[in-house]
Amino acid sequence: MMNYIKSEFYRITHTKEIYGATGILVCLSVLFHIVLHFWGGQYAVTSFSYSFLVTEPMVFPTVGAGVAFSLYEGHRENGILKNATASGISRTKIFSGECMVSILTATIMMFVVVGAWIAGAQLLLGEKKSGVIFQMEEVLWEMTAAYLISVASVVSIILLLWLLEQKLTAIVVWAAIWYILPIVLEYLGLRFEAAFDIVNWMPYHFFDSMVVGDHAVTVWDTAKGWYRCLVSGAAGTFLFVCAGICLLREKDL
Repeated sequence: MMNYIKSEFYRITHTKEIYGATGILVCLSVLFHIVLHFWGGQYAVTSFSYSFLVTEPMVFPTVGAGVAFSLYEGHRENGILKNATASGISRTKIFSGECMVSILTATIMMFVVVGAWIAGAQLLLGEKKSGVIFQMEEVLWEMTAAYLISVASVVSIILLLWLLEQKLTAIVVWAAIWYILPIVLEYLGLRFEAAFDIVNWMPYHFFDSMVVGDHAVTVWDTAKGWYRCLVSGAAGTFLFVCAGICLLREKDL
């Protein structure tokens, strides 16, 4: 399995796509702050920049799934699966390897892109003196809160790419799990307490930020809320990994 993971890292690091995608995201983040610096007016402050990340934490699991999808959406067509199984590697080990490679790749991209975003904000924008103030520390705490949830998102899209032959179907089902299902359960929770208990542990539901006074109050502001994020992400990762191990043992390629 380690040889397979190493070969996948070699393949990914020797293709232009991953560097191109990272470069585009970095350039867009820098360009965004350059535009704010010269033409942003009252919005040319770090608080406005950080508000985009702090108020939209689902961007991390969504982008993570996008990275994994871009790496393995063609693993049937390009022979990755058949070549690996022909070498004697089991389906579950290939699945695990793809998850590990995707998680590490997405993690590196996250640090590079968010680092560029923070650097652009700190170097090009001023500090807000009053009103609702979003700070760099909140972005960093958000990253820790959203990390395991993003890992679960990555594993889920890899699993769906294995189970569903149509790529578009995999995307639709992923969106249904992460975005539509929480909304449905939230409405059901008005009548059924069990549905409400479930939705309380779903990221899309509790990843709402609420602004109160001079501060942004988010779920990861408290120890209890931060642990909820970690437990939700760990539980989701565990469930998707177990589903992959159970369902892919006899899966035809």
